[in-house]
Amino acid sequence: MGIVSQVSIAPTTVNESGRDPILEVRGLRVYFSKESGLIIKKRSMVKAVDDISFDIYPGEFVTIVGETGSGKTTVARCLMGLTKSHDCSIKYKGKEISDMGGKERIEHWRRVQMVFQDPYESLNPMQNVFKIISTPMRLLTKESNPAKLREKVASLLAEVGLDASEVMNRFPHQLSGGQRQRVNIARALAPGPELLIADEPITMLDAEQRLNILFLLKELKQKRNLTVLMITHDLASAQISDRMLIMYLGKLVETGPSRELVSAPHHPYVELIMESAPNLNFDKTILNANPLATDDNPVPEKGCVYQPRCKYATRECSETTPKLEEFSKGRFVACYNPLNTKAA
Repeated sequence: MGIVSQVSIAPTTVNESGRDPILEVRGLRVYFSKESGLIIKKRSMVKAVDDISFDIYPGEFVTIVGETGSGKTTVARCLMGLTKSHDCSIKYKGKEISDMGGKERIEHWRRVQMVFQDPYESLNPMQNVFKIISTPMRLLTKESNPAKLREKVASLLAEVGLDASEVMNRFPHQLSGGQRQRVNIARALAPGPELLIADEPITMLDAEQRLNILFLLKELKQKRNLTVLMITHDLASAQISDRMLIMYLGKLVETGPSRELVSAPHHPYVELIMESAPNLNFDKTILNANPLATDDNPVPEKGCVYQPRCKYATRECSETTPKLEEFSKGRFVACYNPLNTKAA
């Protein structure tokens, strides 16, 4: 596996509050080597993430929207320090993540927690709910008093909508999908994080549970003054957030306030998503209606990553790569022929 990165300087949001960002990402690139062919081996590079930059501010609810192969989960793993990102800049509260040593790394994981996609695979089947939630509490907050641990676990379970007397001693296989994801969220909350990264938290749930988990995340954000970064492939569920970052084949193609972006998208890719699902309902997986994968849509050698599929593409689109630039206040787009220009 090879990883290459380079620093850019433009953030993708307008800071009107005067506060410093809680998270700063500059020039993030992650390239993975790939082999193909049974007899004659061919090696190629997959641009999982290709030079993206953005800021997230305290108390924001931000979503990264993209389909399978867009690179959104790779971004999340880089922010957690689970995937290395050399020679770029990822700062949490002004501190470079790559510079963190052992103790600093542990403190980073206390402040930044992640809710994983699969609510079953991400839970240890050999541990009951109390053990699952109390373990990060013991390791990251040094709480060791059994009575206090049990009290805090019960409080967390209540906070995520579960009855501690019913589920605390159960094992993951004894819980429903929705209950398992709530336990997953409670575990992430156990060390008292400031930033919660939720990677596809509703994908494996039914329609009713999807809504419940989305509203739970929104409620926790407000109650705990959390900063939330949600990864999703569903444009409908992303509307619950304050701001969206749209990714396509490793690139950020558009960012902006969620309501404005959905009501008047500037990038043709967002228009395609909207057309594929004209009625945006929370109980539908929008991008699955028009699935696109990296293998089906190879990255062009030059030009805009979306131009092979874009009905508005011009010669310029196939020759040079558009930069993500501010098109209107708080709205950034990487496109030579942006849409809805009158709405800007």
